[in-house]
Amino acid sequence: MGNSNGKNRTHPVADHEPDYAYKDYGYDYEYDQRNDYDSGWHPDKTYGEAYFHEHNNDSPLTKRRSCTDVLCLILFLVFLGGWGAVAFLGIQGGDISKVIYPTDSQGNICGKGEMADRQALLMFDLTQCLNPAVLVTGCLTTHVCVNKCPDENYSPLGEAKLGTNQQQIKERMKPFCKPVSDEQFKQDVETLVQKEICPPWYLKSSEVLGRCFPVSMKAEDNDSNEEVVVKRVDTGGDHDITKGEIEGSLYRLGAFLNIRQFGERIFMDLKETYWMIGLALIGACILSFVWIVLMRFLASFMVWVSILTVFLGIGGLLGYSGYRLYFVWLSTDPETHKNIFQLNWTPEIVDDFLKQRDTWMAFTIILGIIFLVIVLLFLFLRQRIMIAIALIEQGSKAVGQMFSSLFFPIIPFLLQLVVVGWFLVVALYLASWGEQEYRVAFKNDRDCSQFEGCSQTVNGSDSVPYQSNDTCTPEEFKPCIDSCPEAMCQFVKYTKNKDYSWMQFVNVFGLYWGVFFFSAFGEIVLAGVFSQWYWTFNKKTDLPDCSLGTAMWNATVFHLGTIAFGSLLIAIIRMIRTMLEYVERKCKRFNNDLTKCLIWCCKCCLWCLEKFMRFINRNAYIMCAVKSTNFCKSAKEAFNLLMRNLVRVVVLDSVVDFLLFLGKLVIVLLTGVASYMTFSGQIPEIKDDIPSLNYFFTPIVFIVIGSYFIASAFFGVYNMAVDTLFLCFLEDLERNDGSVEKPYYMSKSLKKILGKMEKSVNESRHRSP
Repeated sequence: MGNSNGKNRTHPVADHEPDYAYKDYGYDYEYDQRNDYDSGWHPDKTYGEAYFHEHNNDSPLTKRRSCTDVLCLILFLVFLGGWGAVAFLGIQGGDISKVIYPTDSQGNICGKGEMADRQALLMFDLTQCLNPAVLVTGCLTTHVCVNKCPDENYSPLGEAKLGTNQQQIKERMKPFCKPVSDEQFKQDVETLVQKEICPPWYLKSSEVLGRCFPVSMKAEDNDSNEEVVVKRVDTGGDHDITKGEIEGSLYRLGAFLNIRQFGERIFMDLKETYWMIGLALIGACILSFVWIVLMRFLASFMVWVSILTVFLGIGGLLGYSGYRLYFVWLSTDPETHKNIFQLNWTPEIVDDFLKQRDTWMAFTIILGIIFLVIVLLFLFLRQRIMIAIALIEQGSKAVGQMFSSLFFPIIPFLLQLVVVGWFLVVALYLASWGEQEYRVAFKNDRDCSQFEGCSQTVNGSDSVPYQSNDTCTPEEFKPCIDSCPEAMCQFVKYTKNKDYSWMQFVNVFGLYWGVFFFSAFGEIVLAGVFSQWYWTFNKKTDLPDCSLGTAMWNATVFHLGTIAFGSLLIAIIRMIRTMLEYVERKCKRFNNDLTKCLIWCCKCCLWCLEKFMRFINRNAYIMCAVKSTNFCKSAKEAFNLLMRNLVRVVVLDSVVDFLLFLGKLVIVLLTGVASYMTFSGQIPEIKDDIPSLNYFFTPIVFIVIGSYFIASAFFGVYNMAVDTLFLCFLEDLERNDGSVEKPYYMSKSLKKILGKMEKSVNESRHRSP
């Protein structure tokens, strides 16, 4: 790929030297291959000075290391101290049980304190949840902490009116009444119900997120929605309670609690299959491990298997989508001609969605485009794919000889889990740090303004009647309740502390910085391992016994400051992106197209900036692991080295990442197909052992997502190995010339890759006009 014109070479040569532009140097190991690559560099470009001034053949690995970016490490430790102070204040002022456990009408936390033996929340009259105001005021009915949810349908008020023994009625309803003294409980049943100490009726319920929900009464036909569940005479109200009202109340209440029947079914499916999901993820770990081990010996074969599997998988999905589209297109069912905006948001929306003609048309078009793109990539990048496979083979050798590196990602992953867990705990404590907020509500829109005690003092003197949704306190509002029983001072939520915003800001930033810090720690350790492998001249006999331990020691003792510096840059960018998303949500109410356009442009620029900085950081960590230089110097040297070899970067970097991504995709496809066949009943031998599920795709989705993250952890080692070897490879080309005095550290296989790259670029140059 050299050029006879010396000014266009990275390394100028004398005029009398022969023109090597079209010779295949991949197999001529005596030739100084530094003279044979052209990245478009010339002396006027400021991409730093190449390493030709080095007159020795010593490895660039620094033997005596020094601490780097100490100030950044101090800054990180100071921030951790501040984050700890925020956590201390949150723990001192907050109560996490307020967020985790439900709260009754008096603000008592179910399952805590005096209510320790009453862990579930029961609502007396669910039909009150039909009011749209439930989204603001909550469900306007009495909330009581109970020991367990009702296991029968019963109406104490109705039984009392029928003349049933009062003591028997009290024994059955007492577990679902407010905890009152024995003296108060001696009142008759009608009085207890009227004073809202006990419920007039209750239904058989199940516990969901600490709250008692009546078991689903969904009927097969709409007429049965009018079926009476509790008669008017038994409710103490003015109408019968029907199935339709109960179902509607459940949906209204679900909006207030951010829970729907769909979510409940998902939760129940996960509860039934959690152990199967765990086994499937363990299987994904084993499959990923076996795949990586096989790549050590059969790298080229495994990569081609990945390519073929993805090709057949996408092609098969395209064929299946076309098959379903054909039959849906011929269907006369009017449901198939609806669009997505005509579907009702019900628990069956997924089934309805898969019946639509537009759904399968969209699937077919999308898969067809993906299939075409993959085919074109394979056709036009086949030469580069061959080169990338050869480099992956070198990475396989490095991973094989440094086998412990495969298990190392578990350490930063566990540390990241600790950071996320700490963030969640602090966030919950901060969210619960506030005062109880009560608001006024009137049942049946009753006007209580004329009653004595139903007014509040404003500005120290003026008396103003209470209005719906006014704030109140139970003690001050009690006279109004005594004179107007329809009035309520209902607990709604915990108000935020005045310092909540900046404290959560610190907490979120700590999450980002902590997660990126340990991710960078993993990268710099792996870079140290694989750079040690590369810069060892005799890789069969001279490799140190514990390269991973040495790399971890160097990263922990000398380079935590560099890690903190690089992770801080990414954390700042991610925090700006988060703030921009917050601004976007706030601006949605204005529906301004210009604002939307500007925000999307900013989001796109920040996304690109973060990707670029991740690329810079990764290569800076490699340089730091090799030379023990600070972040800025490492980033500058790595960037200049890559720019001096831009053609090679373009040829290899993206293609290698793409091929390794295909490997991850194969593992995800295999686990996804196996889980689909299992949960859809396609395997007769185990069909009877699979639990009955509301949606069989629920465990499949979790298995596929978990498998992707597991495969990413294993293949991340390969990515880091290839990136490290590639950067070392480029420096080796500049530092040495392949002579006896300055031999290459690279293997002959890597020299062959170099020759293939030069040949590939030369052929492209021949084809160019």
